[in-house]
Amino acid sequence: MRSGISAHVWLVALAFATAAAVSRPAAADDRQECSRGSKEAVAATIVACTRAIESGNYNDRDLSNLYHQRGYSWSWTSLADRVDRAFKDYTEAIRIDPKAGGSLLNRSRIYNQRRDYDRAIADANQAFAGGLSDYGKRVGYGERGYAYQAKGDNDRAIADYTDSIQLDANNIVVLTARGNAYLTKGDLDHAIADYDQVIALDPKYAIAYYNRSLVYRAKVDLDRVIADCSQAIALYPKYRDAYFNRGYAYQAKGDFDRAIADYGQMIALDPKDSDAYSRRAIAYLSKGDFRRSIADFSQGPALSWLAIVVFLAVVLWLCCRTGTHARGRWSGRTLIEICEQEVVEMQHRNAALERIAAALEKHSSG
Repeated sequence: MRSGISAHVWLVALAFATAAAVSRPAAADDRQECSRGSKEAVAATIVACTRAIESGNYNDRDLSNLYHQRGYSWSWTSLADRVDRAFKDYTEAIRIDPKAGGSLLNRSRIYNQRRDYDRAIADANQAFAGGLSDYGKRVGYGERGYAYQAKGDNDRAIADYTDSIQLDANNIVVLTARGNAYLTKGDLDHAIADYDQVIALDPKYAIAYYNRSLVYRAKVDLDRVIADCSQAIALYPKYRDAYFNRGYAYQAKGDFDRAIADYGQMIALDPKDSDAYSRRAIAYLSKGDFRRSIADFSQGPALSWLAIVVFLAVVLWLCCRTGTHARGRWSGRTLIEICEQEVVEMQHRNAALERIAAALEKHSSG
């Protein structure tokens, strides 16, 4: 879970040592212009970095820094291949200086984006071996923790996230990531604690409410699922997954109308959302509304037709299973009407069984 796990952007800008004052105009000093580049003047920054790199005046760490800064500057552009260009520059910076911590961490991030987690971990390890500032360590722990989590090694991910949090207790991105790792591991109470801390730090962070709703869903605390999803939706009205999870909770509580409404919101956001149609079809079926249930099943992918066939077979079985004594009810009524009545009767019987079970549970506990 890259936070609804997610929203994972760590860019490391390696600070250059400023050039000594010179008599010529600062704008003519390509190295200096490259080092102080900005998003607003990214084109000029890249040109200056390129001129400095190609001048032949710099080598070793100075040249590595120039490649790093140009690599970082590509991220400010809208070029389709900006990540590839940045990757090449970071790689060249590392070749020149194997201890180029900023380039190693930024390349680690790109490897994570490409799902090449082993190389992401290797770059982070190399950056740590070369020595990092506290800020660099925070980033390194975050990148390596993400890679471990993606590989399914939640214990190592949690250890790295914890080290990062010890350096910055208010980092809501890492706190959320650790909460996700705890959730995946099944450590629900620790997951809730992390999400609680994130919400305390930033009450408008919708992802934390949604992620916490997943924990409450695992704990079968449906009311809290609904409360957290409602808060996430209030903060971000287009939060598709929050509608889905809240719809699930309403459906599990037997509030089919509200569940149907939430699945309808998902469909309004994406008319091709097959999951929403499938869930709404089941809600309609549970409610006994066969017409709408069949209509929603037909909106799914091609395989949904198989589900419709199975569904109709179940309906026919429900309607015919009572045998000969039910034949009198067929007179003057449609198959749909008879089946709808059968579902109503099933719901009444289920409710009676639930009351009996509750009474037995109360008796045994007493």
